[in-house]
Formats: sequence, structure tokens, C-alpha cells
Amino acid sequence: MIRPTEQARGRWSTMFRFVAGTLGAYALTSLVTVALSLLLARLGMDRVEAVYAATLASFAVFAGVAMSAFHARSAARAWGWLLAFGLPLALAVFLMLPGVPS
Repeated sequence: MIRPTEQARGRWSTMFRFVAGTLGAYALTSLVTVALSLLLARLGMDRVEAVYAATLASFAVFAGVAMSAFHARSAARAWGWLLAFGLPLALAVFLMLPGVPS
């Protein structure tokens, strides 16, 4: 059995953090943007303004999520936090979509 060296494990960890900080952050930010725009539209804001406000907020959300992915102790924790926040948001987006009975 081939065991990875400490250097190889560090490189794999960095790669998984990079993927979490880019693709994972993009996916979570997209969910936050959709959820926020749907919520603002339900609260009475015009749809165009709701999407505009949520899109502006998404830049700060992406930066925070990307930084937290690299701040996590391990890549597994970073992915765990992304899933912990992403799954409830996905459910909220599904429930707030037009045409889904409340």
C-alpha cells in the first residue's frame, strides 16, 4: 500500500480548500442570493430591486465564505460548513419558489 507523504497530504488539503473556497463558495453564494431575492420580493420589495439588492450583497457573502473556507482547520470542516449552510438554504429556496404550495 502506498502511503502519501506529509507533503502530498498538504497539497491535497490545499487543493480541497481551494475547491471549497471557489466552487463551494460560488454555490453557497448563489443559494444565498436566490434566497435573499425571493425573501425580499415576498416582503413587498419590487422584484427587480430585490434581485439587485441580493446581488450587491452576494459580493460580501462570497468574500466571507471564501475566507472562512481557508480559515477552517481542515478541508473536511470547510466542506461540512458549506453543506450545513447550503442544505437549509436550498430547502428554503425550494419552499419560496412561486408555484410551490406554502
